[in-house]
Formats: sequence, C-alpha cells, structure tokens
Amino acid sequence: MAIIASAFFAAVGLAGYQRTDDIRQLLLFVGLAILAFGVVKLAFFGINRLLDKIE
Repeated sequence: MAIIASAFFAAVGLAGYQRTDDIRQLLLFVGLAILAFGVVKLAFFGINRLLDKIE
C-alpha cells in the first residue's frame, strides 16, 4: 500500500515536470512520495502493534 501511494505521487510529479519543466514541482511531489511512504508504513506498523496486543 505504501509503495502504491508513493508511486502515485512520483508519477504525478514526473508527469507535471514533463509538462512544465519546473524542478520545484518535481521535488515537491518526490517529497510527498517519501512522506506518503513513511506515513503509510507508520500507520500499518501501529495497527500491527495494536492487533498484536489484542488477545
């Protein structure tokens, strides 16, 4: 799930960069891709720990 969200932001950034040649836009979406990956990984890690505590 994290890879899918990250790949989406990376693809949007790459497509936008090809149209506008704006490196800031590409860097913004690459940053969002990294952030999305981290958020999704943390969410699933937290859910996994919560489910492990439930008997």
